[in-house]
Amino acid sequence: MSALDPPETLPRLHLPCEDKDEWARVERHLRRPLASWASLDALLTDIHSTTTRQTCTFFATMAHAGSGCSKFDWASFWTHAVPFMIEVALDMPSLFASIEVPLLLKGRDTSVTLTRRQCACLLSHSFFGTITASARRVETKKWAFRASQLFFLQATPSALCLLNYFRHLAVRGVPSGTVTFERVCFPRGSPPWTWEGNPAPLCPVEFLQKGEAIESSPAEFHADFANKFVGGGCLENDYAMEEILFVIKPELIVSMALASHMVDEDAIRIRGALQFSRYQGYSHTFEFDGDYTDSSSSSLSSSASASSSMATPPTVCAMDALQGCAKIQFQEGLVRRDLNKARVAFTGASTVATGNWGCGAFGNDHLLKFLQQWLAASDASAGRLFYHTHGDKRTDGLPELARALQGYTVGDLWRILMEAAKQCSEPGNGAKFRKLMEEKAKAHKCCQT
Repeated sequence: MSALDPPETLPRLHLPCEDKDEWARVERHLRRPLASWASLDALLTDIHSTTTRQTCTFFATMAHAGSGCSKFDWASFWTHAVPFMIEVALDMPSLFASIEVPLLLKGRDTSVTLTRRQCACLLSHSFFGTITASARRVETKKWAFRASQLFFLQATPSALCLLNYFRHLAVRGVPSGTVTFERVCFPRGSPPWTWEGNPAPLCPVEFLQKGEAIESSPAEFHADFANKFVGGGCLENDYAMEEILFVIKPELIVSMALASHMVDEDAIRIRGALQFSRYQGYSHTFEFDGDYTDSSSSSLSSSASASSSMATPPTVCAMDALQGCAKIQFQEGLVRRDLNKARVAFTGASTVATGNWGCGAFGNDHLLKFLQQWLAASDASAGRLFYHTHGDKRTDGLPELARALQGYTVGDLWRILMEAAKQCSEPGNGAKFRKLMEEKAKAHKCCQT
């Protein structure tokens, strides 16, 4: 590049307000009078008429329904949130004046910081469906940023959580502060850390049982058991760990507009996202459970009353475990893959909250995933690992094993892990791996005594 060449520009999010004709179309839609729930349904139907033949009936139906909706304040939403969403969406030209929002693409260490009002603006457009796939013009595979899908799909629990976010902002004001979205990477085949002979001590581990949710942890970093497309199916009708996390903390959803799919050498991290809704259940039992308030940190104070001593919201680390490799997961290359994935995600953490990463639908081994995350957190110099077992019986032996391994270094644990893994190359060898690790831990404990 010569001195006369223009500086390289990062691929960015293209906003509808940048195109005169597109913005005029958006304004026509959003300035339409709304007289009833049915008119809101009709607005969403009209906006989506070029991409679907479906008709939205969510609001006319759900605003008068009892089951699953009784804890949501529909009157407050109509009176305050609907005008707020229209106002903040139409404020896009001023909110993003002279600002370019870079995309978080694979192979690039990139970050962008947005105000909470900018996040609310983008999410309002996501609600109405007025940000389309043309907003991201590179790496568009499985791009999803239309929260309006929730209403066409009648995905009631997730929809109510999102609506409650807007209702909260409209009634209490937009909180002060910012949200930072970043992609952290390491060079393919050359991670800047080593496991063999690593002298770092294993960090303390605190095991938490059923009823203790990761998002309630005091840890600085919270793991998100992510799909490689960050956010997974949170804008559809999926209700697993990541999907629930993203709808109770809707500012996380903004990352879906910015980030392309994750690869082996990276993770997506979001710092500063607040929780706005409570919930009950999981998967088919997931339900919206009302407004979230955090009395310990006043984390949802409005800009007018926000305290400068407000507790910093946790950093959410989206990291995708291996999928479809359960039968061969003890192969060294695959063990290293998820170990390095967790390590880059935990970089800079003082404390980490995590759990049975990739052990549900992905079918990975509970003990292996615990050991990988323990190694990663320890090498990242985390002061403590909070491990949430969620009462899964397959984690019952982990606390005893962790106690037996006290005094090991990262390099010691890596060595015996690989010694055991190399004897478990055949499918279905999870039980054998556990037995070998327990034997090695007992031998270590006997040597100490």
